[in-house]
Amino acid sequence: MRASSPSNLITRMVAMSAQPDETDVAEDTRPATRVQRVVWAAQANQLRGALPVRLVHEIECAVVADLDSMELPEVFFTSVEIGGRVVTCDLDASGTASIFGMIEAGEYDELVEEAGDDALFGVDWDGVYITPARTRH
Repeated sequence: MRASSPSNLITRMVAMSAQPDETDVAEDTRPATRVQRVVWAAQANQLRGALPVRLVHEIECAVVADLDSMELPEVFFTSVEIGGRVVTCDLDASGTASIFGMIEAGEYDELVEEAGDDALFGVDWDGVYITPARTRH
């Protein structure tokens, strides 16, 4: 089950789960944040060491392009598919994009399907998790 744009789909899912009643949510009028730097969290950094420099550069460029294209003040969690891999990341208000993990696209699809439509996506000290009962922080 792969949507045409998994980043937008997952970002919307997380936003909807964090905002149960749309009438209580004020529209965020902060300007869009642009990526200023990219950092790799511990789990992702271990994987990074085994990748060719060119692939690391391509991953970072794809993450920056995807996050910047969303034109949001912050992105709490999203995924970017590149080269048969799904990279999970976020963007904070200061412009720091964090890469949390990277798994094969097929494995990611299986996790999403297994978790079901009500799952919340997030990041743990050990990396990405997909469970029905937890949020990112």
